[in-house]
Amino acid sequence: MTRSRIVPAALLLACLTGLAGCDSDADTTTGATPAASGAAASAGSSAPAAGAPVGDKELCTTLNKAASTMKGGISDAQQADGSVAAKDAKEAFAKFHKAVDEALGAAATTEVTTAARAVADEIAKAAQADDPIGAAADAGFADLSEDLTTACRTAGVTINF
Repeated sequence: MTRSRIVPAALLLACLTGLAGCDSDADTTTGATPAASGAAASAGSSAPAAGAPVGDKELCTTLNKAASTMKGGISDAQQADGSVAAKDAKEAFAKFHKAVDEALGAAATTEVTTAARAVADEIAKAAQADDPIGAAADAGFADLSEDLTTACRTAGVTINF
């Protein structure tokens, strides 16, 4: 059973690693590291105000920061055998979903918002599962990630989700 939990955790972390390397103009203006910015975004201090219009570039940048924070949380919770406790994965997934959900609250419907919503919804479902890492790995995350990567690239933000 331990082996079956290690593989999904490794696959999920591999998928999320690319997003942490987002190459966006917005990242260079803050001077903060992605992990620090992600923590601030999840705290709400750098997230857009409710009702303020959110563009696709800003949304892709927010997704990058939220995913970096989620990946960091999962990596930090990874045990010596490679497994991640369900409660830690659920917490990381819930924080990611909340950050994306807040960013989408003021965003117009575009390819980026549609793709972001699909990713956030799958992460929210996985967070409710008994084995969140396994559920995320089984959720068709690769296809959803590709859709989001393509949508952000079209918006002018290069990510590798």
